[in-house]
Amino acid sequence: MIEAFVWQRRVGFGDCDPALIAYTGRIADFALEALDAFWDDLLDGRGWYHMNVHQGYGMPFVRMEYEFAAPITTKAPLMCYVTPELIGKTSVTMRVEGRQSGRTCFNGRFVSVFTETESMQKISVPASVRSAFEARFPSNSR
Repeated sequence: MIEAFVWQRRVGFGDCDPALIAYTGRIADFALEALDAFWDDLLDGRGWYHMNVHQGYGMPFVRMEYEFAAPITTKAPLMCYVTPELIGKTSVTMRVEGRQSGRTCFNGRFVSVFTETESMQKISVPASVRSAFEARFPSNSR
């Protein structure tokens, strides 16, 4: 079983609507913040920002899916569990599960394709990314 990367976020008053639950649009932000933290952790601080600004490649999303199970409130921290599903030749598929007080609030699945930043042309997963990914998650490569 793969051990998830766990990222914690405080849900604030500004994240919520008058019903005191998180705006649906903010849930996408929560998941993307967790994925951003995952890549920074995996690549020793050389995640999305570093890729785009210093290395000339990025990971735009080609698919995002969400399933909602329970409302997110300000009553407890939101714990996001990030796990890889697959690293392919040019893409990665990741899952994010958001939980509060042990209860699943949402599940998300995200597919990103590596591209050269300037041309936006698809490229192979960079060797440094693939080696870091395979070292931590050897069973999720093809």
